[in-house]
Amino acid sequence: MQGHLALLKRLGNTHENESFIREEIRKKEAGERGEDRLLVKLGELRLLGTFRIISDVALHEGDWKVQIDCLVVTDRCCIVLESKNMSGDLNFDTSTEEFYRLEGNNLETPFPNPYFQLMRNIRFMKDLLRRSFPELQVTGAIVMTSKSCRIRNKPSHYPVFKLESIIEKIIHMYNHSSPDFLSDKQLATLEHMIRGEQSKFTYPPLCEHYRISPNDLIRGVECPHCGVLGMKRLSTTWTCLACKKNHRYAHISAVNDYFLLIKKEITNKEIRRFCGIESIYSASRMLNKMNLEAHGSGPGRYFTQKSDK
Repeated sequence: MQGHLALLKRLGNTHENESFIREEIRKKEAGERGEDRLLVKLGELRLLGTFRIISDVALHEGDWKVQIDCLVVTDRCCIVLESKNMSGDLNFDTSTEEFYRLEGNNLETPFPNPYFQLMRNIRFMKDLLRRSFPELQVTGAIVMTSKSCRIRNKPSHYPVFKLESIIEKIIHMYNHSSPDFLSDKQLATLEHMIRGEQSKFTYPPLCEHYRISPNDLIRGVECPHCGVLGMKRLSTTWTCLACKKNHRYAHISAVNDYFLLIKKEITNKEIRRFCGIESIYSASRMLNKMNLEAHGSGPGRYFTQKSDK
């Protein structure tokens, strides 16, 4: 989300992709609200056995990467939950297996079918657990979190439910799982394994992802006080030409924008061009004082963000 907000800010209101990026942000915000509603609802969950709730799960095995909204890991089964915060009349075409929303004037807006995303994530979890917990069943459900959605023509084998019913559905899945169960120690080991396998996904810079030229971006350092781009470097501080306030480290946010939007590495020349710094020596001091990883020396020296250990 941070990258999308930075992109919207630096595209300006007149760019041809401005409305598209704004809609991408709206979708992401809606998704986060839906996931929050699901977690609140899961606070009501009570099962006969022990369970753990793990949200926002990012896992990978080789090139196979998945993001799972929520896992309910119990002593009998592992339940994969995918949250969809979509309003309106949501239709499943039983013959083509397409998924779409019916808008006004019978306009059909297609979306990726969430059933296949769920099945993919269930397969991944089965493969992951096969090594250490082969006896544990893996199942799941799609949770429609919007109060104003209506589910139409759902195939009987699609586990798609509204938020209000998900607690009863989870209890049903749990009660119909294998009677063999994990001990509290095994369940704790499983939770530790899943959390330990979590990985921070590395996404390409957003200009590359959306095929936007970096030359289209508004360059400059953003004033942390008034939000205007284009602070001027005076001596050892940044001065906003709009509100006249100063900030010594305002360039750090701009460099972070550069990593999110343009490239995963930055040189002295690139920080000067992006931030509007005239002095090669000032730029060098800024880069060396930031919490960055330096690579190489001389004209070929560049900096990257430090990777999480």
